[in-house]
Amino acid sequence: MRKIIGEVGVDSGQILVCDPCYIDSEWKYEECSFDRKHRHLDGTVLQYRVDFPNYGVVIPKYGKTMNQIIADKEAYEIPESPAEYSFSYNACCKKTCRDDEEENNGQLNYEAGHPGVGVVTSSGYGDGVYPVVADIDDKTGRVKSITVVFIDDEEDDSISEESREEEDDFLNNDPPDDEDDYDPR
Repeated sequence: MRKIIGEVGVDSGQILVCDPCYIDSEWKYEECSFDRKHRHLDGTVLQYRVDFPNYGVVIPKYGKTMNQIIADKEAYEIPESPAEYSFSYNACCKKTCRDDEEENNGQLNYEAGHPGVGVVTSSGYGDGVYPVVADIDDKTGRVKSITVVFIDDEEDDSISEESREEEDDFLNNDPPDDEDDYDPR
């Protein structure tokens, strides 16, 4: 059985999944720092909040916004300096605030360095209030999984009908028609 068990508010454009017991023992306070530097093809280093206040403002020297410069492949991102602590707001931001939309998520590690303290991802459209759906075992009543719905498939035209059916099958725990492609994870 699937049912909405609540909502989660997002004000930073990202969400963290973790066991709350680690917040007191592992979470470290660290100011969020965005290096967000890009090297233009002419050699100039352009830094967010230093050379441009946001990615939608025209940079006079180039007559384009930073978004346009990146889209035109006229600049590449210089890697961020690492967060001092692996489980902090800064570490979350470093994982989710990247130019590559497919890489706006990641594993957060325990202070000792091994994975598992949490996972962070950017939310679909940024800030908002999103439903949390639980898949509950009909026999035991135990929660099998939860899903935070950032983008409803019905609203996203980029998702194929086949992908929707596969997702429905997965969420309903039905294996795909082609058993060779079935991954039970």
